[in-house]
Amino acid sequence: MKKIGIVANLKKDNALARVREIARRLEEGGAGVVFEDGLAAALDRENAAFHLETAGEGIDALVVLGGDGTLIRTFRDLKRKEIPLLGINLGGLGFLTEVPIEELGRALENLLRDRLRIEERMTLDGVCRREGREVEKFTALNDIVIGKGGLARVIKMEAFLAEEYLTAYMADGIIIATPTGSTAYSLSAQGPIVSPEAEVFLLNPICPHTLTNRPIIVGAGRKIRIVLQTAPPETGLTIDGQAGFGLMPGDEIVAGKGRDTLHLLTDPAANYYSILRSKLNWGGRSHYHC
Repeated sequence: MKKIGIVANLKKDNALARVREIARRLEEGGAGVVFEDGLAAALDRENAAFHLETAGEGIDALVVLGGDGTLIRTFRDLKRKEIPLLGINLGGLGFLTEVPIEELGRALENLLRDRLRIEERMTLDGVCRREGREVEKFTALNDIVIGKGGLARVIKMEAFLAEEYLTAYMADGIIIATPTGSTAYSLSAQGPIVSPEAEVFLLNPICPHTLTNRPIIVGAGRKIRIVLQTAPPETGLTIDGQAGFGLMPGDEIVAGKGRDTLHLLTDPAANYYSILRSKLNWGGRSHYHC
């Protein structure tokens, strides 16, 4: 590794101290270190600043400190640049920022010695069409969510796989998730956990009014099309929980496998299932006190 960039969520506790520690370790290991522009200003190192939107091929990897939201934002702001990301978890659960702060030293040593493997994660591309016109385009790493505001009215939708009719939904909304997003909002909505190498999407209704409407897994080669029949005020589409836009009755959402791929740096000694066991406390015991 010759040049490594650092991105951090400065709202996290001790973020600046951790950044200084990481920069010191990397520079002592012989790497050049640069900082996202806002972070560089906070560190008074503007001479080593870079912009995510214009990051060039000179950066070999990015170390991202924060939670999964920070890593997703970083991936989106890179705008199709295939720079591998190493996520350091300064937040809570964190499935993408899988390195706990206690293992920081080992992760940086592996990074410097090129011992980390690159895991590829698929994305989801989509469009919103209104009256036959394309009004919005989007890319998601985790999921897109069609949901409503505070009103207690349901959304009526029809779902298709390409032109093949699937079913109608009356629900509070619907989640279209990638395998990476299966451990995000979809998991809270009783969706299944899907291994990240699977080439599939999840279609998961939120609080459906027909109890037989269950989550469905479809191959990533199929286009998912959702047509809104009714849409209460404040109905909208949210992308990875970070961006979105309003929807209207008659709008059509078409989603399929994205062009972009997340390149995630992971510890070769770990695997997805060990992370699940750790993050979800599988095999652990819960203690209740009356």
